[in-house]
Amino acid sequence: MATPHVSGVVALLKSAHPKWSAVAIRSALMTTANPVDNSKRPIRDQGFNFTVALPLAMGAGQVDPNRALDPGLIYDATREDYINLLCSMNLFKKRLFAITRSKNYTCDTNLSGDTQQQNSLVL
Repeated sequence: MATPHVSGVVALLKSAHPKWSAVAIRSALMTTANPVDNSKRPIRDQGFNFTVALPLAMGAGQVDPNRALDPGLIYDATREDYINLLCSMNLFKKRLFAITRSKNYTCDTNLSGDTQQQNSLVL
């Protein structure tokens, strides 16, 4: 039942902030989500005998629509921003492919200044 609830909250956010991208809306939802349930206790994992849920089991947490309307800060990162981050980590082409699943990306290494090395995305 999470999908219809989150879809409804996304529709509300889009109507309140029509210029926000899908990434910005996702950021608002995730950065304002609560890792606790409605009784203020940690979210539990029903599949593992109601132990405290790990991040992969609960995601960002319970959606808070009121807080998501005004999150304060949103991350509106594009695919290229993430690829540039990976390039800045000096990943080998094989590792970059393992993460992106695309051979369309390579990291171009440019020297700027005497000692500073800068990587950038080449499509």
